Amino acid sequence: MGPDEYDVFLSYAGDDREEARALEDALRGAKVRGRPLRVFRDERSIGHHESITRKITEGVLRSAVLLAYYSRAYPTRPACQLELTFAFLLAQRSRTVRGRVLVVNPEDGSDHIEPVELRDLKYRRPPASEPERRSFAEEVAERVAALSGPLGAAASAEQPHWWPGEPLPDREAVHRYAELWRLHSALHAGTSALVAPGPRMGVAVVSGLPGSGKTTLAAQYAQEFAAAFPGGVHWFTLDPGKTGPDLLLDYRRLVRDMAVATGIPLAGVPDDRLLPHVAAHFRGRAEPALWIVDQLPAGISDETVRKLLIPSRYVRTILTCQEDRFTDLGGPVRLAGLTEAEGLALLRDAYGPGEEAEAAALVRDLSGHPHDLRMAGAELRTGRGMISLTEYRHQVAGTADSVLADILRELDIPAWTVLGLASFLAPAPLPRALLSRAAALLHGWSRQETQERLLPALESLTRRCLLAAAGECVSVHTRVLRAVPEPARRGCLPAAARAVAEHLTAPEPGPEVVAHARHLVTLEDLSADVAETLLSSLAALDERSSNLVSAARHARDLTARLRDHHGDDAPRTRAAAARAALLLVTVADYAPAADLARLALPDPPPTPKFNPPRPADPASDPTHPAAPSSAPACATEPPSTPKPDPARAAGLPGAAPGEDPDEVRAAALHALAAALDGMGEYAEAEPYWCRLEELLPGMPAGRADRMRVDRARALRQRGRLAAAAAVLAQVTAPDLPQRHLEEALLHGLTSRPGVARAAAEKALASFGRAGLAQHPLAFEAAVALVDAELAAFAHRPAPFGKVDREQLARMRTLCEEYERSLGPSNPLTLSAQVGYGINLAGWQDAAAGRAVLEAADEQARTVLGELHPIRLRIRYGLSCAAMRALDFPLAADLAGRAYDGQRLVLGERHPDTLKSLLQLGIARYNTRDGDDAEARELISEARRGLSEVHGLWHDEVVRGYIAEVFGALPRPLFDGMMQATNLATAAPARLRRALKGLLGRE
Repeated sequence: MGPDEYDVFLSYAGDDREEARALEDALRGAKVRGRPLRVFRDERSIGHHESITRKITEGVLRSAVLLAYYSRAYPTRPACQLELTFAFLLAQRSRTVRGRVLVVNPEDGSDHIEPVELRDLKYRRPPASEPERRSFAEEVAERVAALSGPLGAAASAEQPHWWPGEPLPDREAVHRYAELWRLHSALHAGTSALVAPGPRMGVAVVSGLPGSGKTTLAAQYAQEFAAAFPGGVHWFTLDPGKTGPDLLLDYRRLVRDMAVATGIPLAGVPDDRLLPHVAAHFRGRAEPALWIVDQLPAGISDETVRKLLIPSRYVRTILTCQEDRFTDLGGPVRLAGLTEAEGLALLRDAYGPGEEAEAAALVRDLSGHPHDLRMAGAELRTGRGMISLTEYRHQVAGTADSVLADILRELDIPAWTVLGLASFLAPAPLPRALLSRAAALLHGWSRQETQERLLPALESLTRRCLLAAAGECVSVHTRVLRAVPEPARRGCLPAAARAVAEHLTAPEPGPEVVAHARHLVTLEDLSADVAETLLSSLAALDERSSNLVSAARHARDLTARLRDHHGDDAPRTRAAAARAALLLVTVADYAPAADLARLALPDPPPTPKFNPPRPADPASDPTHPAAPSSAPACATEPPSTPKPDPARAAGLPGAAPGEDPDEVRAAALHALAAALDGMGEYAEAEPYWCRLEELLPGMPAGRADRMRVDRARALRQRGRLAAAAAVLAQVTAPDLPQRHLEEALLHGLTSRPGVARAAAEKALASFGRAGLAQHPLAFEAAVALVDAELAAFAHRPAPFGKVDREQLARMRTLCEEYERSLGPSNPLTLSAQVGYGINLAGWQDAAAGRAVLEAADEQARTVLGELHPIRLRIRYGLSCAAMRALDFPLAADLAGRAYDGQRLVLGERHPDTLKSLLQLGIARYNTRDGDDAEARELISEARRGLSEVHGLWHDEVVRGYIAEVFGALPRPLFDGMMQATNLATAAPARLRRALKGLLGRE
């Protein structure tokens, strides 16, 4: 063995990497001819910057055997198919497939294994223990020892003859490995009947729409697998315009021409003995041959097709046709569209950087049809710079294939009905029950009459490859749908929509029905009543599955249709507006939520009941963050204790109100108050919260609990932490996930990370039990959990380490999940990004944290005002990053801008305002060009305020104490301790522990 040769090429899917590594380790421990087995595994054997395809090809050529870990993921990976195909063909040329291709099958059954010969091998189950792995490796070593040379050396150079001649390779064609293996297995099914029952004559029937690649696939197979047919490759193309005797006459003439060219004596052989005589020739040579009959005409009889086949077990026959028939003669190979990767390969050089998503959408638009994609690629390459992909997609949507159009015009009424209904529905599987109901509605047929008419139509369409069956559904290719004649579409939209609406209101509508409903509501011609039913049902379905962005969109669209159809003052309109407003609040789309909530309210805004000035004395100020209070947050009557309502207690924001005016009013007030809070308009929101508290006594327990949790959130956002805790204590449902979340956030603000972590974990578990793990509030609970873990750093003796880095990485992942589900400019996404940026800047990397905050600010300025709390918090975070970078003038400027805005929006005693004030004082003192006494006064004022809110040992309070002590030092001594001050900013817990040690408290 040369230095560049291997004993085993280990082929596996990425999902099976760990199992492959275990096999590799075992194989390397076995010996062959006195040395360890040499194993090629791509991630170990391919160097950086090497061509993966070239290296894999060379690896297979230089390996003695290929060992495939053939899981169900294996055939879905193009790289795996490339490796297996190449090795199989090399082994087949030397007639050593059984010795050189080894299979480990970890699955139950072998139906996923292609080609069929590999199923017929004695494949191994994956070894489960170390002794089993050693035994397996020794078996492989024995197999290798029995072979001479690598796969490349074993391949025979002899090529079979072609008739009428070897076709030129189609350089634009893509390799459809899955279809090639299905074709190969169909041809050889009869020889492996125990594992793949099939006709003994070795016939494969390739069917599909015009242009679907039938001829191309047959040519690819012939070229790739030609070495397996030393008896030759014989290609016969029929005239699609001829059938019956004329077709047979032409075919026999072609067979005689082939016989003359290849030396088969047929002189004096009559036509009825022609094919048996050819069969006798191949039987005498005892060499496999490939026989391809291309383009069987539509409507050809089974009897005629039988007369085209060579009756010999040595001849493998491929038939191509546009009809899904002849399954009794051979194994079917039905061609659907190309995969996205295959389709993009046909569009190579037809689109530029950044257009990958549009190109993939074009592949989907054309359903992966090879001919259409080739045409699209050619036209786009010609028109580069003149037409965009988006424009081209719009053009394609209106085009129809003339050949298909002619075929469809010849169909009968039931077949037209199927295609006409499908043309208005989504490009998704169509349940037969839905199709039957729509047809009955369209024509007024009875159930029995519908079955009698549709069953033959479905059979005819399937036979013509215009329709594909898939379990209880059927699918129609988009190429066919674009060619449906207009007369077939008349009246189909109302019938299809009504049938979908009926199925959508079932207890558990299938995903296909939901997909069709989503498509229908985008059509402008849909009737108002059906559209309202579909939108209402979709909003409810999406809400139950936590797809709240979609639920909010459907609820808003429903409100718009109701306004057009019934007017703004209609009870249905107001109820829908209140429901949509609540959903929009849940996904943080606050401005439209406020507009819809106002639409749902029949009366003008109430007058504020409580908006007093804020004195400095907590005891005399019930709104002060530190005020001890169990009273309601507004001046209303005492809170009632409603009866528990378990059915509603777990309700989440967005629960739909009925049409009862009181329910609608309460829902609208709730949505409006929460929306205004989300927009930072706290003063404007307060009257609505107070009005809601007046309505509490008459609310059901579940709705009242939900309102109390949101009111506690509102109070926390205003810095009124004691009042928030008091309202939260009135919630009656013990396992309401929002309650646990709000408790986590409150405890996080009061420097109790252990309690906050436990509450966040309870919230996540509760969301999970409710099946709402993807709810936006569940994401917020996950962020709160990470915040609590990071805050717990102050209570651990170890410095910032691996666990904390993992928490920051988790927070980054949560931000990405927010962005995927809600969008980059959504306030919830921005809030999570800001929290991540501040933590990143404070704990790990100031420059990276600043970059995150600046990116968030770029997004925020497009949707939020200058004084929105999120924008102000970004300025505070940027000030912290500047402080870490020792840029004190910038830190002072940013902290001052944050403080000025927060004082206006949140009030002077809000914790965030006080934190910005502390930051401002420290930054000003460090600039050296200001009034030191004034800076020290700012620090002292902030420290006193923060201690009233958080207690004496909160990190920010400790930081304030340290700043006061350092600020009292003479300036030269202070300058010498600047690094210590920066350490206090970066990790106040370390200094707090040091102070505790000096005071003898630990």
